[in-house]
Amino acid sequence: MAVTKAVNSYATVAEADLYFADRLDVAAWVDADDTLKGQALVTATRVFENLSWTGTAVSDTQSLAFPREGWYFDPRLGRNVQLPSDVPARITLALFECAYHLLNNDGLLDSTGSVDNISVGPITLTNVKTSNTLPPIVYQSIRPLLSKGGSSSWWRAN
Repeated sequence: MAVTKAVNSYATVAEADLYFADRLDVAAWVDADDTLKGQALVTATRVFENLSWTGTAVSDTQSLAFPREGWYFDPRLGRNVQLPSDVPARITLALFECAYHLLNNDGLLDSTGSVDNISVGPITLTNVKTSNTLPPIVYQSIRPLLSKGGSSSWWRAN
């Protein structure tokens, strides 16, 4: 699968390789060939495309959700900031982490649920859960850019 930045991925394999050169615990990334890395980036981008983002797309002809126009609350700065004219760094870094998570957890997207209880002889497993598609490091990075800050709840002021 060919990775085309701004068409089917928010970043290239070369950009991801640069990111992972400075990160610990990257054996799955380093051991993968460029085709597999590209597939991970494209799949992670597809996962991101199914999320509800703040703001609006810059153009109705763009292939991906970003770039976008609008504002979001940056918790690091403690204030609202305008979305950049390109893909926010938060998205790119989260994309790398999501791609790595998908690459390192084969079958993650095929998961059908969790197990409450299973017993085989004297061995009992209780409340076994599947891994999340978005690990905490990814969710923490993208949460400020999600519509409603990633919350599905609403409130009404009277």
